[in-house]
Amino acid sequence: MLLAVGALFVGFPEGAARDTVAALFALIASSGILRNFLKEGVGFDWKQIKTANFWNYVATAITAIVPQIPAELFSRLQELATHLVGGNWQGILVSVFSIATILYHLVKNASGKAGVLAPQGLRPA
Repeated sequence: MLLAVGALFVGFPEGAARDTVAALFALIASSGILRNFLKEGVGFDWKQIKTANFWNYVATAITAIVPQIPAELFSRLQELATHLVGGNWQGILVSVFSIATILYHLVKNASGKAGVLAPQGLRPA
């Protein structure tokens, strides 16, 4: 709504519009995280850490702030949390290796070399 009004009357620049939308999504997702954790009203509800909604809120909030982080990382973190709570050691190891691979490619891309996040034309053959 804010963007529509700004575009009609002020001529909202694209960069400012993108930043405003990212901030709004991060705010909404952050409030969702807090609502999930404080459902009982007394302290944190740690059972929520296994739910998909919690991780969707976390992914939305963090990727709105830092868009370079792949959304796949958060599904792997959810799997890791589920395996940790369930005591599934094989699942924990697989999740840790998956997360490490994602982080490796993210760091490799950030250091100037073509990684997972690089556009198709920039990837080495």
